[in-house]
Amino acid sequence: MPESVPRRVGVVGSGLIGASIGLALRARGVEVLLRDRDPKQVEIAETMGAGRPWTGEHVDHAVVAVPPHAVAGELRALQQARMATTYSDVASVKARPLLEAVQAGCDLSSWCPAHPVAGRERGGAVSARPDLFADRTWVVCPVPHTSAAALADATWLARICGASPLRVTAERHDEVMAVLSHVPQVVASLLASATPALRSGEPALAGQGFRDVTRLADSDPVLWASILEGNRAPVAAVCRSLARDLAGLADTLGEGTADEVTATVLGLIGRGNEGRGLLPRKIGDAPARPWAWVGVVLADRPGQLGALFTAIGELRVNVEDVAPFEHRLETPAGTVELAVAPGDADRLSEWLAAAGWTAYRRA
Repeated sequence: MPESVPRRVGVVGSGLIGASIGLALRARGVEVLLRDRDPKQVEIAETMGAGRPWTGEHVDHAVVAVPPHAVAGELRALQQARMATTYSDVASVKARPLLEAVQAGCDLSSWCPAHPVAGRERGGAVSARPDLFADRTWVVCPVPHTSAAALADATWLARICGASPLRVTAERHDEVMAVLSHVPQVVASLLASATPALRSGEPALAGQGFRDVTRLADSDPVLWASILEGNRAPVAAVCRSLARDLAGLADTLGEGTADEVTATVLGLIGRGNEGRGLLPRKIGDAPARPWAWVGVVLADRPGQLGALFTAIGELRVNVEDVAPFEHRLETPAGTVELAVAPGDADRLSEWLAAAGWTAYRRA
């Protein structure tokens, strides 16, 4: 390990993120010291192997893994006690803690605001995982006062935990998180909050779609009160935009003609398809490109996947990506979906069908 990187890291906050950072660092041989206002969280994290209690030793880098409203206070206390050389945090709101750190008189040069874009709907050290950050994005938001050492240590932390660091301004981070994280939590909680109005036994009708969409409703209310209070303006703007769209849909459904309803729904679902298409296929990858997808049904017998790619090679169509092969043990066949240039999709599906394969264009 190079001399310039931290060898001892302190983590304030032994919940899901803090304990997961500890586990990831310990797996790479880094000494980790843990602190939390709840001694039980430190005990659980230590038992899981995330580190040992932090009793005042100086560390090379300290991670402030507390809710957004508590970042400035914890950072100021650590800096006054000179507990570390450099500091970073993990809050999912950046502009508000930054302003509060300035007001509290924190040393901005030794701190690099940061945010690992990873988590679970369950919190606490008991939910921690050493691979929580693997292949995820870890946002770093240095300000003009941030020193090169603090930025380097925050970037090192992201990489050693398995994440890909991405540099963004604090303001833009909060605007993006409002769309991709904070409002989805609000929507999930609003949808789930409607279930008590159902009659006894009716929640059993919930399919996988409802369960998927409302998974985030299991999140910690105290943590999310801090996040949403800290990112008020961006979240409010996205909520107002969604409210306008929902109100327009409600008006059309309630008063529109059949053609108007159809056109509105087609536009809504179509825009959703386009939005989903912008997401990377895997978290942490580069943004998705506008490929077309061709699916093929494969019989459950050896050699089918190899024969398919041999056939595609004869047509000289370049396969850009392959979705995971889906097959249930109780069925005699499975499916594989292939990403190709939009101009090749129809030609590929028609050629495969003519060659005896069961092929289809994915909607």
